[in-house]
Amino acid sequence: MGEPMTHWQSLAVAADEGQLYLDEVAAEACSRACDAYIDKLIAHQKTAKNLSNIVGWGEFKSGQELREFYSQKAVGGHGSMVDALQSHIDTVMQMQAVFRKFFVDTTATDDGNAADLGSQGPR
Repeated sequence: MGEPMTHWQSLAVAADEGQLYLDEVAAEACSRACDAYIDKLIAHQKTAKNLSNIVGWGEFKSGQELREFYSQKAVGGHGSMVDALQSHIDTVMQMQAVFRKFFVDTTATDDGNAADLGSQGPR
């Protein structure tokens, strides 16, 4: 059995099944907001990666341990900042997938319907 669906994955299924509706203009605005937020999260993630190279804590064992502790908090350790930010990026991408269903899929359907009507010619 697979992993349970996230909230946003279940909303995507509801949208696919026609049980969820969002205005195309609002959905597109939400998707653009997701793009902007993802860009910010990626920038913060790059900054966090730079925090893994900590210097200046001296050569005593306690200083080295603190340096390693804070480095792991930034990158690589359990619950690191980079991993937490990636989790947020993944969630926003799931949100965006739901929003896109209301303007990308709608546009594709409209284009297909227009092509079908065009090929039938006037009646």
